[in-house]
Amino acid sequence: MPRILPRLLDKIERQANQERFFEFKTRKPAKESSYKPPLPPPSFHPAHHSHSILLSPQSPVTNAKDYARHKRIPSSLSGLGKVDTNHIDPPRQMTRAEFGWWANPYLRMLSSPMRVCLVTQRRLPSDLLIRLVGMSISSSRLPSGRKSSTKLVPDGILHPKYTNRQVPGGSYVLCWRNAVSQLEKGGYKRKSPDLTLYPFLENQIAHLLRLRVLQEFELLAERLEYVVKTRKNLGNSNVILRRLTREEWGLMRSTALLPSQSAVAVLIVPPVNKDVVTKKRPTGSLSPLPPDDEHIPKNVPPTSSLLPSAWVAQEEELPNTLPSLQVPLYNSTAAFPSRSQRSALHSILLRILAAERHVKRLHVNKDSPPKNNTAQSRSSHAFLLCSDEGTAIRGDPAAIAVALWRLRMYDGEGWEG
Repeated sequence: MPRILPRLLDKIERQANQERFFEFKTRKPAKESSYKPPLPPPSFHPAHHSHSILLSPQSPVTNAKDYARHKRIPSSLSGLGKVDTNHIDPPRQMTRAEFGWWANPYLRMLSSPMRVCLVTQRRLPSDLLIRLVGMSISSSRLPSGRKSSTKLVPDGILHPKYTNRQVPGGSYVLCWRNAVSQLEKGGYKRKSPDLTLYPFLENQIAHLLRLRVLQEFELLAERLEYVVKTRKNLGNSNVILRRLTREEWGLMRSTALLPSQSAVAVLIVPPVNKDVVTKKRPTGSLSPLPPDDEHIPKNVPPTSSLLPSAWVAQEEELPNTLPSLQVPLYNSTAAFPSRSQRSALHSILLRILAAERHVKRLHVNKDSPPKNNTAQSRSSHAFLLCSDEGTAIRGDPAAIAVALWRLRMYDGEGWEG
């Protein structure tokens, strides 16, 4: 310490007027794999051994572990890249089919771990449930004269990048507002008789589900901006998010069909109007605290509605027993009653569109003719979210579709039938 302190102080004085951080090298070198391929099966025939098998090099008796096959877990890749197949332990890499499975939000929800619902006592995938834990409130945070209590609170709804799980374990309930209200009958008392409910549980779960949607959109925006900056894992030219033109939006409203094969959601997100007093638009907020600017207008449309896909409707080879693919249409006014959350959602969508335009320039042919900017070709307030094996390499739009579907289920619109 006496030797390093003078040099550290000298460096701080030289960089006092420079607005930058020290360049610490935190990246660790990649560890070499300890995997060794097993030796070929040995021969125990006496003719193949001039002396005792115990004295031969690499004896299958004294070195039996060299012939045993061990399970290996090589390093993984986040996207398609160059892999040296001649290496003893090459990194794992998802195939095109595996990327397609990963890009399917419904397959991802059904493949989540199975848990038991407190209300229905049925085993369901955890993505169809809400995780609840008991959390003790310290007596110092309560009014004087009141004892500390244990409340049943939601946990694990937000993305782990922003908030980790507070308590291990936990209980689960259907991702449905009516199911959460059934907890008042005392079904949670089977876990612990000291647990109690608080009156704002339903509203808090709804707020956290909306916030999870915003977090997934923000993560996608950061991922796409990084892809544009580094030009790695671009995938194919299929777009993740784009605006529907006025002609496409009008055709979709008249025919109730969505002509897209890889669409997973449609969002109607107009810009938030300016405040009457301040003449400014609200600032976007991703705060986990309850918003104070929620406003639900009269005759508000439902949170979402299902639109049949025109691509599946034209397929005649599918049997009649399979249900037709339907894409949810989300209304931001009903799904996000908070003006600050709608403002944050709109700004993040514009960031994603800007990144997608850069990706499109890298794939598009420079000699292609320019598009005609007519009134019908202008953009509408409808955003189309797509997910397939090509877009899964560049980002993760399926996680957004899962978060939106969970919000739809909580409002009671995903449990029909």
